[in-house]
Amino acid sequence: MSVFPFMVCLFFLYQLVLVSSNGAYYAQLPERIRALSGSCVQIPCTFDVPEDKLKNAESTFGFWIKTGHLFKNPPNLVVFNGSANIINGFSHIEILGNLSQRECTTVFYDVMKNHSDNYYFRVEMYPKNVNWFYTYEFYPVNISVSDSPQPLILKPNAQKEVMENTTVNLNCSAEAPCPKHPPTISWTNIPESAHITTQLQEKPDKTHLMFSHMTFEASYMDHKKNISCTATYARNSSNDSTVETTVMLRVLFPPKETHITIDPSASVSVGTNVTLTCKSKASPSNNMTFSWHKRGQDNQLDLGEQLTFTVNSGGWYFCIAKNEHGIQMSKEIQLIVGAGSVSLESLSLIIGCVVGVSAFLLLFLLITLFLRVQRVKASTIRETNVSDQGLEKQVQISSIYANGAFVSGEELEMPKDENDIVHYGEIDFSTPQTKSTTVKSSGQETLYAEVRGPEKEMNQD
Repeated sequence: MSVFPFMVCLFFLYQLVLVSSNGAYYAQLPERIRALSGSCVQIPCTFDVPEDKLKNAESTFGFWIKTGHLFKNPPNLVVFNGSANIINGFSHIEILGNLSQRECTTVFYDVMKNHSDNYYFRVEMYPKNVNWFYTYEFYPVNISVSDSPQPLILKPNAQKEVMENTTVNLNCSAEAPCPKHPPTISWTNIPESAHITTQLQEKPDKTHLMFSHMTFEASYMDHKKNISCTATYARNSSNDSTVETTVMLRVLFPPKETHITIDPSASVSVGTNVTLTCKSKASPSNNMTFSWHKRGQDNQLDLGEQLTFTVNSGGWYFCIAKNEHGIQMSKEIQLIVGAGSVSLESLSLIIGCVVGVSAFLLLFLLITLFLRVQRVKASTIRETNVSDQGLEKQVQISSIYANGAFVSGEELEMPKDENDIVHYGEIDFSTPQTKSTTVKSSGQETLYAEVRGPEKEMNQD
């Protein structure tokens, strides 16, 4: 019983030395992987072993060993045991690849800073109907865990010079140690004509990165614009991690937006000192030149950004800006020249005249208004008097008609005395005139009126 285990161990050592010495196996693993704490890390892995060993294997298991490559105590150095499905020190470890197809890509989840170490991969193949197995161990991969993401790579780098109206390409890449949860990439200060594509890419060592490509047509409006690329990583914590990089774009272009400013103003008097300033945008601008011109004159007035002179006549002025990439002429601007300056005495006289005329007009307006009010009052009084006279006439006529009605309706008594003789007047309604009789008696005049009825009734009487 004691001899058989010893013979098995000897045979196992022989197989291990044999495959190790003939160099018939190897693994493709990255030498180093940087991981972000609170996230996962994926280790790309493929291996090759003798074809007959793999073909004859009934079962194949993978192992990951921390720090050392020897499969021995302490057992906590074996962080993953595929044959027993044991995980030590991690929340979860998953071999994504099919070991029978020589694929051993593995994901370590929820890595922390204390997980930084060398990790060795080991594969065991158990042939059919035997009590022994083949084992292969490979060079390690170093996993370095950090609390912050790796810096971004932005190409081209800062101070990139491009010519206006040419196509610009910017590439931003961020490491993706956990392809199952890759970072997201965003851009700021994007040019209007920009087109952006973003995708997850595999690097030659089988690790991954998130790659974002921006293309646009350069405009002079983009000159000295800071274009930023930002990568955001999701983590098993309350805060995500971000990393950013920026490039300043330099666009080369001829003068743009050339125009003139006037100090003090476009309307001045003879003898005034005027300064014209030519402003323009260009890149480069340190070697830009300016020339001044006036409509109707063939020769230029002067060179330089500013033109200062004493005004003696008006006219139309323009400037021309120039750099190594082109020229641009400004719009013409008119300088209007008025009369000479007004003295203080003349100005006082003008103000006095204006005040005097204004006072006279105001007084005239008040007098006119007063007279108009007086005329309105007088007209109102006349209308009132006419109305009163008309009312008196109506009262008299009403009295006359009332007396006539009284006479025609009652029997008249004969006077008892000669002095009491009543004199009568007659009003004939058959004619348009009113007939009246006046009788003098005792020194007084008495006016009587008689109302005569229709002729038919008079004849009957």
